[in-house]
Amino acid sequence: MFALQSKIKISRGLALLTFVCAFVLGPQSASLAAGQVPFVASYSNNIVADFSSLPLVGVTSTGSVLATHLGNASARSITETINLATGEGVAVHEFTAANGDRILISFHFLAIPTSATEFSIEGVWEITGGTGRFDGASGEGSYDGVAQFTSPTTASGEFELTGSISSVGNIK
Repeated sequence: MFALQSKIKISRGLALLTFVCAFVLGPQSASLAAGQVPFVASYSNNIVADFSSLPLVGVTSTGSVLATHLGNASARSITETINLATGEGVAVHEFTAANGDRILISFHFLAIPTSATEFSIEGVWEITGGTGRFDGASGEGSYDGVAQFTSPTTASGEFELTGSISSVGNIK
């Protein structure tokens, strides 16, 4: 009986210690994350695919984006490659706000064929650079969308990005 009571006291003590640590350290964690704010974007683009190095496909794209902290902006791919054997892809895109401020976003994704002309795209993104008020910005999130081929080498894409970005104008 004594051993059971000792175990209960130890368990209660550990629970109390855990609560105290969470209470003391919790505000610090919250203050560290306080520099991040939500980032949401709707992204439409026109895609041109180069199938000359199969199974790798080179992609170039231009389009428009409507995003928090950017407003209406232009978008273009800097680099993009998809491996058709695995569906895996990597890309770097640049979003440019009306005033010229820019965000560079790195994408890692999986392209899943859903029909002969359509791919479902799911992945993650990370901000890797920026200019103007986005100089020193950081952030990350997930995204999904669809690329629909309209000819053998051209497609249109619609994507939604969600995540967070460091507070606009702050150097992080």
